[in-house]
Amino acid sequence: MERYTGYKIVFVGLLLLLFYACSPTKYIGENEYLLNKVTVKTDDKAVSRSDLKKNIRQKPNTRILGVLRFHLGMYNLSGRNGEKRFNKWLRTIGEVPVVYNDFHTQRSLAQLKLYLNNKGYYHASISDTVIYKNKKANVEYQISPGKQTVIEEFGYRDKQDYVQNQLEDSTELMQIVLADSVHSLLKTGKPLDMDLLESERERVTRMLREKGYFNFSKNFIQFYADTIQGQEVDKAHLLLSVIGNPADSSAYRKFRIGEININFDYDPLYLASGADSSYVDTTYGGYGIIYRDKLKIKPKLIEETIQFKEGELYNVQKVVDSYSRLQALNLFKFINIVFKEKVDTTGVKSLVCDVQLIPMKRQSYNVFLEGTHNSGNIGVGGNLTYNHRNLFQGGENLTFSIWGALKKEQLNENKIFSTRELGAELKFITPQFWLPIFKMKDFRRNFAPKTSVSLSYSYEYTPFYDRRVASVKFGYLWRKADKRWRYNFDLVDLNYVMMQKVDSAFLSGLKSDYIKSAYRSHLIFSANFMTIFTDQQLNTPGSYNYFRSSVESSGNLLWAVDNMFGVKRIKSSGDSYYEALGVQYAQYVKADGEYRFHHYLNRANTMVYRFFIGCGYPYGNMKVLPVEEAFYGGGANGIRAWQARTLGPGAYVATDNYPNSVGDFKLEANVEYRFKLFWLLEGALFVDIGNVWNITKYEDRKGATLGADFYRQLAIGTGTGLRLDASFFLLRFDWGIKVSDPAKPENSRFVLFDNGKWMKHTVFNIAIGYPF
Repeated sequence: MERYTGYKIVFVGLLLLLFYACSPTKYIGENEYLLNKVTVKTDDKAVSRSDLKKNIRQKPNTRILGVLRFHLGMYNLSGRNGEKRFNKWLRTIGEVPVVYNDFHTQRSLAQLKLYLNNKGYYHASISDTVIYKNKKANVEYQISPGKQTVIEEFGYRDKQDYVQNQLEDSTELMQIVLADSVHSLLKTGKPLDMDLLESERERVTRMLREKGYFNFSKNFIQFYADTIQGQEVDKAHLLLSVIGNPADSSAYRKFRIGEININFDYDPLYLASGADSSYVDTTYGGYGIIYRDKLKIKPKLIEETIQFKEGELYNVQKVVDSYSRLQALNLFKFINIVFKEKVDTTGVKSLVCDVQLIPMKRQSYNVFLEGTHNSGNIGVGGNLTYNHRNLFQGGENLTFSIWGALKKEQLNENKIFSTRELGAELKFITPQFWLPIFKMKDFRRNFAPKTSVSLSYSYEYTPFYDRRVASVKFGYLWRKADKRWRYNFDLVDLNYVMMQKVDSAFLSGLKSDYIKSAYRSHLIFSANFMTIFTDQQLNTPGSYNYFRSSVESSGNLLWAVDNMFGVKRIKSSGDSYYEALGVQYAQYVKADGEYRFHHYLNRANTMVYRFFIGCGYPYGNMKVLPVEEAFYGGGANGIRAWQARTLGPGAYVATDNYPNSVGDFKLEANVEYRFKLFWLLEGALFVDIGNVWNITKYEDRKGATLGADFYRQLAIGTGTGLRLDASFFLLRFDWGIKVSDPAKPENSRFVLFDNGKWMKHTVFNIAIGYPF
């Protein structure tokens, strides 16, 4: 009894300490107020409140979970003595109290007024109200934008004005601008928005810089807006003009590229020291080649990568594409393309291009160790990877990996590690596009395709079976210059799966013939296409989207060949099928898609939403999807309240002795709230929902088939997590709790409380990296 009393005292003490730390006004001085809340109200829903809030100059302390000022609490724990080392650390990870300042409120009013004016609201009314209570200040901004001014008429300044000003060079330029006016962003009825006008300036500037006008700047474009001529006060006449007297006399002239020099070993400090005499200067295919000691990269590779050539008009888009292509080679840690004007003996100006490159280290290796724990199943694993980025001096990337893992499963309590896995992979990627029949020069230039070849072999031992998998892949990778879209087409994906020493007791213990067929040797000969989109800006906080989809087909070519040549089917256990390399081959089609949205709230809070749907249909030569290709639920990256392969399919109640709950159809959605704590620690709250089902007529397990009542069979899990983010890796701990279990009777599926036995319905996961 005394022991429990001690626990209560400690618990109460921790609560009091938390309450003391979280008292937000503890260090607010006399006649000072903690900025508690800032609210923006507007009577026009067309005006974004989130955009308005960006103009507020003083914001309250960061909250997590919507209410808790955790970082302010950490700062308050430091006490008044800021010289102690521990207190300094607390103040480093904490957040200084935000004391209300009326000066910032007045600045916010002015900034809001300016923002609305820039958006075309010239008659906006803005006021503020400040409420002081209990050493806290609540600020409310009331905004009435009024009517937004729109463009009633849009035109261009008469090009004859430029001729009269004796600037004949600009006449051709204005003709180009007028000819391209069909692409203008400014149309009748559009708002008189400064951001829109700025976008039009940038569009026109980029268009001209793509046509040779190297020195043209958006500062040479001006707008004239007249709101007096309009019959209504919210209408404007808008005029775009290119100034007639630019400071740069060559701003309205086209430039051609005179020569191109490529420095493979650019070192500004080395050059500044006067040691440039050690550089070798030669030529290749019209390019100037500069390197030091030894040429480590074939010039032909860079020649094919650079999108512009000598004698061409300057084109800024080709320069951007060249940057992207050079970065995609993954050979350089620094890339810079510099253009300088040069005047020849006849007085003609041209551009000299210097491509400055600093190469990466060609060889590297990585050792990675990890521990895993999933619902009582523990293990250790490791991976050793060797990488050569420039094997034959043509940007060829060679990767060799060896991995292994030891696991202990609850199903086998007698052995320390009951499961062993060992594997190796050799992967070769070259920037050369190995498709000799089709030239496709434009495709090569615009999408930087690569060819990928890989070989792998893995061995897995379990108490129930031994499995060996040999794989061969050949395919292509490419991406658009803007890096948002990436594509992967595996033309050949061959997996030879050998099931050896399958325990007869284990096999007979499987109640379903559907499941038994997954533990036979088989061959997968497939082709698949995958596309990935993301608009994430690296190293820049903000919201972004991610989308991935894939389509796969297997066995159709082998089946067609067997039928064409009249190959006899193998008959076994009442089934008949074709074989390849001595084993049955799989025949199926499969497609899946995944969408994620990372919603950046502020520096401490992020919401992540994920939706996944996938379906595979086996037919012809195999009745079921191979176990490697089937969908499964649960695990550290899915519905975390279930161990991997223990959820579903559907409402089926598993009676087998080994986790093998897989299906042909998968539906899953996740919502995760992530919040920064202190140091390297992050917290998370999540909700997962989904399940897997089967769709084939051979399914003989009750409740496992997809039907109209699928929504009643959705598993729901929730939980909390803690993450250690060390930038180069992230260690994740997630505690999943079952909310609704489809394996229970329909009127008893809500198991969150379950008469105090809810701990039995939890799963603890340890993993590397975010789940999505």
